[in-house]
Amino acid sequence: MLRNKKRTLLALTLVLTLAPLSLAAEGTWTSKADMPTARMFLSTSVVDGKIYAIGGSSVLEVGVSNVERYDPATDTWTTMSPMPTPRWGLSTSVVNGKIYAIGGARGFPIPGLQTVEEYDPATDTWTTMSPMPSKRWSLSTSVVDGKIYAIGGEAPTGLRTMHEYDPATDTWTQKASMTIRRYAFSASVANGKTYAIGGVTSFPSSTSIVEEYDSVADIWTRKTNMPAARTFYSTCEVYGRIYVFGGAPHPNQDPLSVVYEYDPATDTWATKTDMPTARTGHHTSEVSGKIYVIGGSEVGFTTGHRSVSTVEEYDPHPLVVDFNGDGVVDGADMSLMVDYWQTDEPFCDIAPRPFGDGIVDVQDLIALSEHLSKEVDDPTLVAHWALDETEGSAALDNVNGNDDFIMGGALWRPTGGMVDGALELDGVDDCLITVSGPNPADGPFSIFACIKGGAPGQVIISQPLGANLLALDAEDKLMTEFGSSGQNSVPLESQAVVNDGGWHRIGLVWDGSSRMLCVDGVVVAEDTPDGPGATASGLYIGIGKNYAAGTFFSGLIDDVRIYNRVVSP
Repeated sequence: MLRNKKRTLLALTLVLTLAPLSLAAEGTWTSKADMPTARMFLSTSVVDGKIYAIGGSSVLEVGVSNVERYDPATDTWTTMSPMPTPRWGLSTSVVNGKIYAIGGARGFPIPGLQTVEEYDPATDTWTTMSPMPSKRWSLSTSVVDGKIYAIGGEAPTGLRTMHEYDPATDTWTQKASMTIRRYAFSASVANGKTYAIGGVTSFPSSTSIVEEYDSVADIWTRKTNMPAARTFYSTCEVYGRIYVFGGAPHPNQDPLSVVYEYDPATDTWATKTDMPTARTGHHTSEVSGKIYVIGGSEVGFTTGHRSVSTVEEYDPHPLVVDFNGDGVVDGADMSLMVDYWQTDEPFCDIAPRPFGDGIVDVQDLIALSEHLSKEVDDPTLVAHWALDETEGSAALDNVNGNDDFIMGGALWRPTGGMVDGALELDGVDDCLITVSGPNPADGPFSIFACIKGGAPGQVIISQPLGANLLALDAEDKLMTEFGSSGQNSVPLESQAVVNDGGWHRIGLVWDGSSRMLCVDGVVVAEDTPDGPGATASGLYIGIGKNYAAGTFFSGLIDDVRIYNRVVSP
């Protein structure tokens, strides 16, 4: 019987190695409804909380006139009136509720267009406006004080040129040129100043240079370079910081998924959570503090481009109010906040949004109280097996929607759990095999589970061929082998006995350098190992890392959760 299970295990382990779960340190990504028309080199703009995706190219270098509206509130798309002039490599900006589509190209190798067309979302109509003074495509536009600035572009070589457009008078004025030529770049406005970032200087050379434009003084100033040269990417500003998404190192290379954050206040850069889909030629827009990455190409120039309709939502500053990770905001979370009262603990400094104010005080308490007794939508919860099913051989991950495999004759106990139902394992051949598991290389993580029962040497949670993450030692005490593969490392053992016949909520927390064991809201053991140790994809629940006899768990398991953050027990 066990031999057959090992054969099945081998096949499942192959699945696990192909489908690891990436746990990011900051920021969360969510897949949204696809755009109706796959396209690249489009432009997007926001009016009244809705995103308008305009123009672009479905087939390389052939412009389209499609206009499609996305509503983030309902995750739905609506087809709108097409743009009069089909084009790709255009740029759009919004002034007084109207969208201005500027420049671009119908095809290639024409030098570009001067075309400016105004779209009124209220009437779904287009109007032709005064043309831009020069022809160009792959430019970028920005808005400051009701004026649109058309910056750079190709015509057919890279330009330093910038013109200011006043929608109120439908007139153009030439302004100070950038210090370098660039196209296939992106510009964003933060705190009233425009930042032109990266792009192509002359084909195929790309740059990482950043310039800041002050429209009052009409001058450009060099700032700290982006960490790496990038082209055909997109930028978006949220809460005074600019995010750079994807693109390619230069036009002849394939897309990247890397995301950078630029803070103009400190003139510094940071690497953030990767996009799920690497792409180039896409566009981004922000609604309610979340950024939507739309369309693009999943391959680069070297392979001819391939347009996509993919839409992914990025939350750069997810709000966490379930401090102890038990799925509910209650008095326990209030108590944790009180523990850090009048300190600068960033975990509890949740107000004002998004960065707090450096002190845990009444503002934070009010923000927390607004979530009391409400359903928790924790963006850092990356896997959750409630184990509330009543029958069947699969357990549902409530976060990713993956059906995970139950081996053996495990029994469902719909009313026998610590939180609703639970899964009863017999200690002989029952276990749960999942495709989700933490990767310490991606940052901190926390794993929690509720258990009742167990015996010496049995394992609650492990990683296949990796480490026993939560287990009972020879004296029935909670331990972990995670982080114990270094030359001088040893398992972390506690003095907590958790198989005394009652329910206990146990957990392993890794903050990037220290590991902690938690039982019923208390840290029972903590140390700093040499390193995270061996890691593997997926998880075993109720069996040891090597699927060995004697490591099967006997008892009830309930409410297994994985977070990509440090959870206060």
